[in-house]
Amino acid sequence: MKSIFTSFFTLVAFVALAQFQAPKLEVGLDFGPRHPEVGAFGKMHVAANELFGGLGIYVSPEYKPNVYFSEDQTNYYFRIPVGLTFRTNTPISLHGGIDPFTAYTDASGQLHMRKELGIRYHLGPWVLQTSYGFYAGSTFGVGYQFNTEGSPDPYTSKQKNRRMLDREALQPRVDTVAITDTIIIERVVIKEMVKEVEKEPTLTLIATVRFEFNSTAYTASSRGLIEDIVNTIKADPNRQIVLIGHTDEAGSENFNYILGMERAQRIANELAITYGIPSGQIDVRSEGKTNPISDDDKSKNRRVGVYLK
Repeated sequence: MKSIFTSFFTLVAFVALAQFQAPKLEVGLDFGPRHPEVGAFGKMHVAANELFGGLGIYVSPEYKPNVYFSEDQTNYYFRIPVGLTFRTNTPISLHGGIDPFTAYTDASGQLHMRKELGIRYHLGPWVLQTSYGFYAGSTFGVGYQFNTEGSPDPYTSKQKNRRMLDREALQPRVDTVAITDTIIIERVVIKEMVKEVEKEPTLTLIATVRFEFNSTAYTASSRGLIEDIVNTIKADPNRQIVLIGHTDEAGSENFNYILGMERAQRIANELAITYGIPSGQIDVRSEGKTNPISDDDKSKNRRVGVYLK
């Protein structure tokens, strides 16, 4: 049984790390004040959060030396729960795990396994958490996520979007936004309806990159498309690249115009900075919510069309 659990979680970890990009890596320390047999004990946790949407994995070894632990008949206490973390578009996330490595069945046939369920609260890169562990009692801890900069946060992005939706009194203005050292775009924030961008008959669609709700984060199915796009561009290097951002229908015209532009600009930045595509070859546009392609599946409208001109 232990080998099955070990193989399963090892496989999950390797598949996750191989298939998904840029997890939010977290390291933290925890404290269990009242284990029923060994008393207070320390533990730590290491997590790769948001590997697939809000789903991540973690491991949390706990240890106390110089204490007799009757369950294992050892002079120390050691358990190593592994499991999943899950975060939605709120500052709250959940985690739960088991310890398959030290599970055993006693003489009566009862399975003994360290299990835990917990709740976590995110404060920027800091994470406060508490959990209840079967056979171990409650634990409390704090963690730190190292690579949150530049990675859209589902809660803060949603709050930012709500604030933008409430700006009914926006005045027309022109913003010059320095997105990177190499790309500067001008975007016009218009209070009236944004007119649909006319597509030239010479535009050839080569890819559609899809995005999460109210976010500039790629969906899981679109994360591997950028390299394919680059290969297509390099095969025909004399053509202009046109990126047209789109959104679903939620929110105002102004808000969705900006969100569509930011989605297109994210791809432009990646093409220029990571893959060396000349910024002068990239045309960034937005149609906001004015050109949906599906009334039934709104997620299909959260996209950037990648064209060659």
